[in-house]
Amino acid sequence: MKCLFIGGINRAGTTLLQSILCSDSTTNPLIHEASYLRGILGTYEAAKQKFDEHGRYYFRSCDALREFTARWALDFLEQTRSMYPGSETLVLKHPPLTAKFPLLNELLGETGIDLHFYIVVRDPRDVVASLVRIGERLRLAADPEGNTLPRDMNVLAGYYMNNNMPALSSQDQVNRQRQQLVSDEDLVTKTGSEVNRLRESSGLALDKFRPESDWSRDDIDYASLRASGNAWLSELWGKRISPDRIGSFRQVLTGDEIRILEAACAGPLTTFGYNQSP
Repeated sequence: MKCLFIGGINRAGTTLLQSILCSDSTTNPLIHEASYLRGILGTYEAAKQKFDEHGRYYFRSCDALREFTARWALDFLEQTRSMYPGSETLVLKHPPLTAKFPLLNELLGETGIDLHFYIVVRDPRDVVASLVRIGERLRLAADPEGNTLPRDMNVLAGYYMNNNMPALSSQDQVNRQRQQLVSDEDLVTKTGSEVNRLRESSGLALDKFRPESDWSRDDIDYASLRASGNAWLSELWGKRISPDRIGSFRQVLTGDEIRILEAACAGPLTTFGYNQSP
């Protein structure tokens, strides 16, 4: 089995990347978040941390714990694949899993699965601007989740950094070999060359992907999301590729907010080649 895991912070373009990869008829269609897998990884991580105190009474070694949990994770992946007959490759996404990619590699790396990790990077200023808008919508709807996305540039910058850095800074060479960065900006402005790069790395033909068309092989019910007032729903989901949101932070953030954010995210701004404000 081949598994392509898509990571990156919310609003970085992870759903767009998933839609491109899921356009291939040998994959599952575009589906919602693989949040159940996050629970498996959380259980494994907690059990490792408490192994000497608790785990040694239930497992002969940490390796035995890993092998046991790997079987659980594999069962989940096979269960998912059974939902979509003909899927030779699973394409799964859940942004909070990004920081756990090294742990996921540790858990599944020796099971025989062909693992690939894609991390989508986007200008942190555009990401934070989008999160600001979502936080405002959540608070307007009196949803307590809005309190987790305050209009505080240091808090939101920390959210950006903590989501990506554990995976990007991993020193495990096997994990790094399985990991590929995808620029959201390149995906929407240099689509042809980026899709060719995805073809090469994923082994998928992607011959049915059309950037000028609405998303294909998409199982997400956007009408229901809109009807429920889902604050996370993007108006770009399901639509043809568009570069319109590049640099949109200038319409959302104040000059002071931009300067605070640029200082807090100076590392990724420099590393990924985003120009800072004069």
